[in-house]
Amino acid sequence: MRSLEAVVVIACVVAITLPHALRLHRVSPLLAAMVWFYSLCVRALVAIGAAIFVLLYLPQTGLYDAVVQWCWHEALPLVATHLGLSGHPLVHAAIILPGLTLAGSMVWALFGFARAWLAVRRKLRGAVGQGPHGSTIIQDSDIVVGVTGVGRSRILISDGAVGALDAEELEASVNHEIGHIRRRHRPVLLFASVLGALGRTLPGTRKAEAELRFSLERDADQYAVRRTRDPLALASAICKAAAGRSPAGALGLEGRGRVSLRLDYLEGSSVPAAPGLERAVRALALALILTTLGLLAAVPSWALAAPSAQHTLSTAGASCPADRSH
Repeated sequence: MRSLEAVVVIACVVAITLPHALRLHRVSPLLAAMVWFYSLCVRALVAIGAAIFVLLYLPQTGLYDAVVQWCWHEALPLVATHLGLSGHPLVHAAIILPGLTLAGSMVWALFGFARAWLAVRRKLRGAVGQGPHGSTIIQDSDIVVGVTGVGRSRILISDGAVGALDAEELEASVNHEIGHIRRRHRPVLLFASVLGALGRTLPGTRKAEAELRFSLERDADQYAVRRTRDPLALASAICKAAAGRSPAGALGLEGRGRVSLRLDYLEGSSVPAAPGLERAVRALALALILTTLGLLAAVPSWALAAPSAQHTLSTAGASCPADRSH
């Protein structure tokens, strides 16, 4: 059993850290996106498992008993006398803190979704016309070409973009956004936001989310180039859009960073990945999928099989003589 637990821990550490060590921008964007997505899945499940361990398993360990039996009255008698402090409330608070952190992070994520949806609704209410491929023209002085991130999928083009982009740039930009819709990037990013909220306490989670977004932007770039056969027009449009800022709730053409690397790929100056790296990343993606499935099966059963911590929490106060004297 111990060896199985060690294997699980090692697999989780590798799933979380290894993607950051590889140059995934050099492999195909969908493969890179798969690695980052399942790495976020593992992060979320590890955070949930850690909260379950602290809440249900930690009270059954010797470490918990040692901390509970240690009292402020014994360690800091002067402070405890004046403030009436005991170590028990602090230990109990520490036990429920990871769960409260996960719940608070999820509430904040839901609030962000609602705020983004309202921002999109406000923009759509100010629409001034219809653009190419069924897109909606909105009022904005910046160069904005994007697709709504929440709610019904709509391509948004600002009137500033209509005046600043030529016909080829506008066609390439709209096809980039069509790529986001037809390649199902929107639900992937929404689910990734939930996973990121759950795994926010783990280092590197924001970086993993940003890399996933970048990989999907590259995939949408490739879709647009296949449709238009004009990578330079898309590159020019991205450069112009990068000077502006997309409205809240929309996936903008500029992709929130890494513009220069996207331009390298569009202009053909980026070095393609070696076959060995592509094969290694495929193996990593498979390992991440298996790790995610394993954790999905193990965490619920692990939680249900956990001994109850309620009795330990309710009787912990009896272990401190100084408390009983009060």
